[in-house]
Amino acid sequence: MNKINVTGFFAALALVSGAASASIYDESVDGDLLSVGDGPTMFDVSAGNNSVFGTIGDTDFEDFIGFTIEAGEELTAITLTSFITAGGNTSTGFRLYTDQGAGWFQASSGSMVPGDVGTNFLSVWDLSDVGGSAPLGPGSYGVVLAEFTAGQTYSFDITVTPAPGSLALLGLGGLAVSRRRR
Repeated sequence: MNKINVTGFFAALALVSGAASASIYDESVDGDLLSVGDGPTMFDVSAGNNSVFGTIGDTDFEDFIGFTIEAGEELTAITLTSFITAGGNTSTGFRLYTDQGAGWFQASSGSMVPGDVGTNFLSVWDLSDVGGSAPLGPGSYGVVLAEFTAGQTYSFDITVTPAPGSLALLGLGGLAVSRRRR
């Protein structure tokens, strides 16, 4: 019986620690992402790597995806996983937005090039408007890709992990359950 409890505890721990892939937003399946003027297309993220796949369109040269980090979670990475240029342009704008209750605003900006694949942009962007450094706590965040060159394709992962206090509570809960059964 104790072996089952321990196995279940570690399975739950692996799930909430981000070991599993979480959600996927693919523009070719889920629809075109909105632009900054229209507000973000909201994406439900959960613990793990939440993947976004998109293409800069012919008439709408921005893609804006928003997501909420819930209480007990942290945003630990926004990692570029692919970027293919088009039309002779070699980079595109890659920006972090946030909504702190008064509407969306640009918190940081930069650009990305194909050589940035594998880069966690939370370690590159200036995060002084959103807490100073990663990981970022609960709140509403967004990523904007802005370019005037149609056909550029990209993907990135939004990595969400339980906050350290959440893992401690999970561990205490597991101990309490195993102790109660003895």
